[in-house]
Amino acid sequence: MLPAEAFTITQTTDTAGNPAQPLWTVGMTQDDVGGSFMTNWLLPASPSDPYGSLTQDLSASATYTLSAFTSSYMDLTISLTNTTILSTLTNANIMSFGFGVDPNATGVSFLNQGGVFDDVRLNSTPNFTGGFKNIDICVYAANNCSGGNVNQGLFAGATDTFSLRIFGDFSTGTTSLGGSSATLSDFPIKFQTSADSYQLAGSGHVEEVPEPLTILGTGLALAFGAGLKKEYDKRKKSVEA
Repeated sequence: MLPAEAFTITQTTDTAGNPAQPLWTVGMTQDDVGGSFMTNWLLPASPSDPYGSLTQDLSASATYTLSAFTSSYMDLTISLTNTTILSTLTNANIMSFGFGVDPNATGVSFLNQGGVFDDVRLNSTPNFTGGFKNIDICVYAANNCSGGNVNQGLFAGATDTFSLRIFGDFSTGTTSLGGSSATLSDFPIKFQTSADSYQLAGSGHVEEVPEPLTILGTGLALAFGAGLKKEYDKRKKSVEA
C-alpha cells in the first residue's frame, strides 16, 4: 500500500531571520513514511536586504524524506542544494541549517553523514542566529551553528545528502495533530557570503513532493488525454469532409 503523504504544511503568523521572513511548520505521522516534502529559501538582492550590501539573490532548496516514524524516533534523509548562481559575489556558502521539533527532540545522531555537513547538535544554542527560537536540531559544516571557515560550507551549485535519526516522545503527538505525530518548524539556514552573513527562514515554498508513481500516473493521464483528443479531432474532420 502506498503512503498517504498527508504532511500538514502551515504558514504561521511569526517571522524570524535576518532579514525577517515568515515561518512555516510541517506536521507528520506514521502515514507519511516514504513521503517527501521540500523547503526553499530565497533572499532577493537589495533593496530587500536592509543592509544594502547584497548585490545578487541567495537561494537554496532541500528535500526531506521520512523513512521511519515511531513513538520514540523518526528517520529523515535530507538532500540540501545551494541553488545560488554566483554573479557579483565571490562566494555564498551555506554553513548551517536546522529546524524545531514538537514534541521536543531528546537526541539526534547521523545514520549517514554528508560530505559537507558532518556535525549535528541537539539544542547547540538556545536560539539559532537570526532570532530563531526553540530550534532543536542544527546541522553544520564548520565550527558550529554560528558559522566558521567559509570554505568548509556548501558552495553555490553543490548538493549534500545525509540521514538523521531524531529521538523524542512522539507518542502523544502535537496539539494540532494528536496521536503519534511530530511537527518540524522554521527551517533556519545560514549563508556566509563575500558581502555579509544572512540567516533565512525556509518560507514561502514549503511543499510536498509527489510520489514517482503519482508523477508517472499524471504523465500517462495527460498523454492518454492528448491521444483521445487527437483521435477525436481526426474523426471530426473526417465527418465534416
